[in-house]
Amino acid sequence: MIVELRSVPDCPNLAPVREALYTSLAALGLPAEVTEVVGDYPSPSVLVNGVDVMGGVVGDGAACRLDLPTAEHLRAALQRAMTSEPAAAPRGAALRAVDCCAESGTAIRVDRPRRAAQLPDGLREVYRAVLRHFAATGTAPSHTEFSSAAEAAGLDGAAALRQLSAVDLLAVDDGARLIAAYPFSPVPTPHEVSLGDVEVFAMCAIDALGMPFMLDTDAVITSADPHTGKPIQVTIAEGAATYQPPEAVVVYAASRTTGSSVDTCCSTINFFASAENAQTWITAHPTLTATVLDQDEALTLARDIFEPLLA
Repeated sequence: MIVELRSVPDCPNLAPVREALYTSLAALGLPAEVTEVVGDYPSPSVLVNGVDVMGGVVGDGAACRLDLPTAEHLRAALQRAMTSEPAAAPRGAALRAVDCCAESGTAIRVDRPRRAAQLPDGLREVYRAVLRHFAATGTAPSHTEFSSAAEAAGLDGAAALRQLSAVDLLAVDDGARLIAAYPFSPVPTPHEVSLGDVEVFAMCAIDALGMPFMLDTDAVITSADPHTGKPIQVTIAEGAATYQPPEAVVVYAASRTTGSSVDTCCSTINFFASAENAQTWITAHPTLTATVLDQDEALTLARDIFEPLLA
């Protein structure tokens, strides 16, 4: 599916339409793959597979359009495109139906870096500011600190938070409080990461492994096997990971195929002391789609997801 957002420079109506578009994509469980184009267009316009969501012929020439695309029109157009496209080919058994963070193949494809890269410049800088705050302090930015970062980028803080949540780069609760800034957790989790003098918590095992690569630093990860409670430590130094116990693995599991990571897979991606323990745990949780990743597979997945985010 090809989604295009067209606008003229400094279009006053661009921000609300952009927010409605990203929210609609997230609501339908679609990746935020939006190409934004600035030029001489009826502005703002949203095209899905080349068709204007408001109907009619796609025109040229700079103009502020009066029929602004609404959330209802956007969702309807996206749903029509979903039903008209051929079904995707079945994925490999390893990560079949686990869409929240990655999909399988000879090279693991992940979409979090692409979602971040496609953000408008100001919004991307706000997201990066949140990640840097966690890395420097081990804690989430306060409401005032987040709002200040948004204002510095020329954005409204509440709108920026909604947009970043809509594309699952951050997660918030019903009170608009930050509950995830992947890979960071603002509250304790089973995965504690030591970044020199700073201690932080990761949302899941893959997030913990990806954190030092995102920050270009060494780290020590402390976790535990959910099946036996046995301690697990991973030391990452100069890009190489050493596991204790040496036979430790990662279970990559999800409760369903769509939705935000915090709701679908963060709590079910964990370190295990051995492949046998991991398989026993998987058998005891038949409702999950799960696979066992060896150490190299887990590290590759983690790097693919997180290393580009602050590059």
